[in-house]
Amino acid sequence: MNDILYTANQKFYLAAENGIEEFTSEKIEKYIATSKDISRRHEWKTSGAGAQFMNSYVPKADDDSLRMETSINGISDCGGDVLYSATLGEVSGLFRKPLDTSVAEGLIMSSRDMRIYKVSAFEGQCAASVGGRLERHIAIFNIETGTHRELTEGEVQEDYPSYSRDGRKIFYNSAGLGISHSGLTGAVGPHGIFCYDIQRNEMQELLASDNFDYIAPKEDGGGNLILIKRPYKGYGNGGNFLLDLLLFPVRIIKAIAGLLNYFSIAFGGESLRSGGADRDIKSKQINEKDLFFDGNVINAQQSLKANQRRGEKFPGIIPHSWELTKIDKEGNQFCLKKGVMDYCICENGDIVYSNGNAIIRLAQDGTEQLIERCRMACNIAEITKTPKNSL
Repeated sequence: MNDILYTANQKFYLAAENGIEEFTSEKIEKYIATSKDISRRHEWKTSGAGAQFMNSYVPKADDDSLRMETSINGISDCGGDVLYSATLGEVSGLFRKPLDTSVAEGLIMSSRDMRIYKVSAFEGQCAASVGGRLERHIAIFNIETGTHRELTEGEVQEDYPSYSRDGRKIFYNSAGLGISHSGLTGAVGPHGIFCYDIQRNEMQELLASDNFDYIAPKEDGGGNLILIKRPYKGYGNGGNFLLDLLLFPVRIIKAIAGLLNYFSIAFGGESLRSGGADRDIKSKQINEKDLFFDGNVINAQQSLKANQRRGEKFPGIIPHSWELTKIDKEGNQFCLKKGVMDYCICENGDIVYSNGNAIIRLAQDGTEQLIERCRMACNIAEITKTPKNSL
């Protein structure tokens, strides 16, 4: 049985037969060390009472705050190594990481002009989602040279590319973006599933709905399509555009007041609000109940309690409405598991998934095995022990 790799808190975790092994990203650790060094050299300009008076005060950079500026966006098996994309402040890159810690990580490419999100490697090529915070397209990178070409275009958000078993197709999810006359992005539509035929240079829509997001498509050994189905949370489903428009001035005023209150607490040690300290603490506690993942706000406590009441063996914090779904060749849909955040399909047909609280192996007979309890684990991939699809 091959090893399972996943990420959490900007670190890698390898689940092998002898237990869980933790790895760091050399690129992230180097970014943090370099940023701290720069901060120390310029500390005299940005600290102390003089800097506060001159309005040039900058809080001292620490590991936690700098780590918040980084993210591991996607990972893929690459001949027994790990191919991963990451954001380091203003720079995004594609890297190759050997699991042998005596071998240094390799840089495939880096850029300040675009972000690289989810990735999928196959025989020297890497399909990736590239672009900005909202508009993203599917591209193919040459792993050896770092060159790439974009396959798609338009005002869309495309992500979670995945090669078919034979490498001839790329599955991915795509959603249209609502663009105003002034060029501002208003909303993201529901995600549907698309397939790009590399040899024919053709794109085909496989699945779409006004009420659901379909994301993270992958092909299993039997040619079935596995994906995550979840309710679409946009203006067309649970939102009220007219109400939002009317409340816009009120929300702007509240945002400005909140910003002023933050600076009062940070630099004066006192809240501008009556009963300020208690209210600020309470507000922080409420916000900490919510988690943000993949463009969705998740009420972790509420979901966990609901899943516990259902008597789940390994209750998670992902809503029950996020369903791991199989679509067979005839188009029939089958729910494999509810409350799924991310997953991978193993060579033997098992599925390893995260429910936000744990990494769990779902066997083909429906039995489940706990691999490891891990908060908000994602970017799950099976790593081959015998190299394949290598350069």
